[in-house]
Amino acid sequence: MFENGNGGFGGDDFWNLDEYAKKKTPQAPAKQFPKSATEAVEISGRESATNTAKSFSDSSLSHKSESGGTITRFIPPHTDEVFAKKCVIFEYIPENPLIKSVKICSDKQGDSVFPQNNLFMRERRAMLNRKATECPPVSYYSYSPRYSQMSRAQLNWYLWWRENTRNGIFLKTDESYIILYAYELAVTGEGEDKVASLYMLCQLLNNYTEKDINVVFRMMIRDLICDYCLVHGLSVPLEWLSSVGRLLTANASLPEIFIDLSESNRSHAMDIGLSAISMYDYRKSKFYTPETSATFKKAMNGALNALICDQNAFNAITSFTSGVYGCVTAERRPFTRMINIVNRSIKIEISYYQLSNIQSAITDAMRYSENRLREHLGIKNKLHIMAVNPSIKAALDDFFDANYPAMPTIDRRRRAAAKKEEPVYEYDKLYDVPKAEISPERALEIERDSWSTTKILTEAFADEDKHSSLEALNAPELIIEPVSETPAIIESPEAENPAEAVTVAASGGLFEQIKEAIGDVAELISLCHSPSPMAQRAFASSRGLSLDEIADQINETAVDLFGDILLEDVGGAYGIIEDYIDQL
Repeated sequence: MFENGNGGFGGDDFWNLDEYAKKKTPQAPAKQFPKSATEAVEISGRESATNTAKSFSDSSLSHKSESGGTITRFIPPHTDEVFAKKCVIFEYIPENPLIKSVKICSDKQGDSVFPQNNLFMRERRAMLNRKATECPPVSYYSYSPRYSQMSRAQLNWYLWWRENTRNGIFLKTDESYIILYAYELAVTGEGEDKVASLYMLCQLLNNYTEKDINVVFRMMIRDLICDYCLVHGLSVPLEWLSSVGRLLTANASLPEIFIDLSESNRSHAMDIGLSAISMYDYRKSKFYTPETSATFKKAMNGALNALICDQNAFNAITSFTSGVYGCVTAERRPFTRMINIVNRSIKIEISYYQLSNIQSAITDAMRYSENRLREHLGIKNKLHIMAVNPSIKAALDDFFDANYPAMPTIDRRRRAAAKKEEPVYEYDKLYDVPKAEISPERALEIERDSWSTTKILTEAFADEDKHSSLEALNAPELIIEPVSETPAIIESPEAENPAEAVTVAASGGLFEQIKEAIGDVAELISLCHSPSPMAQRAFASSRGLSLDEIADQINETAVDLFGDILLEDVGGAYGIIEDYIDQL
């Protein structure tokens, strides 16, 4: 039975657990602030660098201001240690005018691109000057090759292949050996010949083509060359990469580094990357022949040089680019394939002019330059040009006026009208008729010999009616009329004075012959004795033609008649060439 009462088991006190629970300590009442404290709050930061050294816990304490009951709370400012600025390790301005500036940056002061305590760097120092012995090739493949990955046989072959490569003997080998050597050259450090390493990188790209290694690996070596030159402040030696061609700019993230328009590399840049500079290639012109190729190349390279050296023209070209001052600023991480070798905090900041934005301006400049060169060569045809900036046009005109002046109009017309001489072969000379004077007696003798020959041949091949055939062939004697006193019209190509040829050809009247050939438009000749631009243009308008068209018709007809043009441009009008004034 349960016992009732205070000490019993069956009472209600049995379920009271308060005495077993932990006693709560009474909390102090919350601090009450005056009503004015909630009306204004002042937040201040300390400007002094010494004050930032205090702990955040101390500085963030609230305290009541002596005036106005305002609560002042301190919020610590952001320090340089938390938001560090980029440290510039190396900065320079390249010779290439397309690259405005290059900065090698890092998050740490005094950082280096290649950490010297890196495993690859330690292995490289150990293998750099190790002697090699001749051995057979051994296959090896690795997407990211390392010395430590290779077996003894693979390492021996790598050392032997590297020794031959250094001596200019490029043995056939696996791609991974080539990539490993490219890594080894790319991390050239202090005290080593950086130009020699760059030369070997270029030789790897030149001598191992798509037949030897994959095009992706060739592009990787190309990008290594790009980053190597940027990191060490070197110009890309385009003369060492002349055989590579289009690979330099195909799918390149920074093709501007390979289109080096500095004075020493400008001609090589035109040869290698003309398609990247201009959308028009002058080497595809129909007037670019083996005879004119040297002139074309020298003139077009000189024109590009004139554009770059002229500050106004160069500013006009780069004004097509976007960004501040026409430049585009971009960041890139160097040697992205060498992820376990390069310091990941290193970045390259480049300000440059994009080729894609200046292509149109240079294209029009190249086409305008070819038109000026065609004027120098006496070629009438011209390329169509959309627009040329006045500064660019002025720089090109100064260059061509000084070096390749336009051929005079009369010389150009005479050259265009001159007939192209056909080549004379030795066997053609056997068919030439010997020159002799016209003689009636000689003509009669030739006629008689011809009939005698005919008679002999007929007798030899006659079958039945031999005698009747012979009688029919017995032709009467030829009667030779006496030669008249009228001079014959004989073309005299050997005449020194062209007017002499006109005298012979125009015995029937030169003006009448031209008028008979082209019609009434030949009457322009009468207006050419005293050239008047207004009168001649009015005459051409009345015939529904331009003045140049009528002059060209007259000159073409004159060329057909006596081998030379008749009219020349005398400044807005046409005049008769002095040699032929007396013939009209």
